[in-house]
Amino acid sequence: MNIDKLFAASPEFETERLYLRRLTMDDLDEYYTFASDPKVSEQSLWQCHQSKDDSIGYLERVLRNYEQKTVYLWAFVLKETGTLIGRGGIFHLDEFMQSGELGYAIGSAYWGKGFAAEAMQPIVDYCFDQLDCNRLEGKCNAGNIGSARVMEKLGMVQEGVLRKQLKIKGVFTDQKMYARIRDDL
Repeated sequence: MNIDKLFAASPEFETERLYLRRLTMDDLDEYYTFASDPKVSEQSLWQCHQSKDDSIGYLERVLRNYEQKTVYLWAFVLKETGTLIGRGGIFHLDEFMQSGELGYAIGSAYWGKGFAAEAMQPIVDYCFDQLDCNRLEGKCNAGNIGSARVMEKLGMVQEGVLRKQLKIKGVFTDQKMYARIRDDL
């Protein structure tokens, strides 16, 4: 897996309805709108943003992650309006094991319209085609049917359930584990 290539290239993608590019501090207002929607963070570890300071802190972490080459996130921008509707990317990069974990979040107004899978598909393709990934993983809460469906659309296979793996908003939650490996291509 060529992690240096990912961070040096800062790849951008275009799909039928979206542009994908690096998140920047210029995204603050639209990121706050997205991240302050309690529905978006409901099934995740992160808390709903209560103020723009929360979003500033998050975007500062994203920028540090780019510098440290630890996490790469793309902004999902609607072509039609130029509005940021979500973000996603690759976490837990492991160059030796040639693997990473996918993660994404979409504004609730855009749920059920195929945007998450549309946005993540070029990222998955890039990871296998350009970064020499062998394995991409993803997890979602056992009850999060929408997120499970996104991973299935990306060609990922459910490998099992991690029982009570995460404590989300004070409740231990089962996680479905999905993966796609190079042999699946």
